[in-house]
Amino acid sequence: NYCLVLSNTGIRIGEARTLTWQNIRIEPVADSDDLTVIFNVSGKTGAREVVASRYEVLEYLQRVKALYDNPSPDDLVFAHPDGSSIRSFKKSFASLTQYVGVEFNSDGDRHTIYSLRHTYATFRLGENVSVYALSKNMGTSIRMIERFYGQNRTPDQAAELTKMRNLNRT
Repeated sequence: NYCLVLSNTGIRIGEARTLTWQNIRIEPVADSDDLTVIFNVSGKTGAREVVASRYEVLEYLQRVKALYDNPSPDDLVFAHPDGSSIRSFKKSFASLTQYVGVEFNSDGDRHTIYSLRHTYATFRLGENVSVYALSKNMGTSIRMIERFYGQNRTPDQAAELTKMRNLNRT
């Protein structure tokens, strides 16, 4: 559930470490049965609101909440049974990636928990989320997104870049 939340929000590890139940709110999506999950996080770049990419994040959070006996709003979301902060998921994540056979990326580097933030960004760009909206949601600069993900061209980018050529054919 921790991995699913991080890969669908792009929040940093430190932001997840300090996330409490009161930092999460659910809002209905206009003209839809879907819900939007919004996190209020504070970390490296200050406080910001993070919109989860999928409403299923609510399900992941409910599974986490079910592990605790009626947590209070100021309890940590990702905590030990006694409520204390889990300092690191490194060993668990390494075991998980090894177990499912995705221990290394295409360059041969070991995946880390921070890889989930990269997964989030790559998927959002592939879904044509604007670089501006993505940078605001992730709490990072457009320059950083372009630096790390600029090589990921989407089919819609190709259509956008050839728009004039296509208009001339009609």
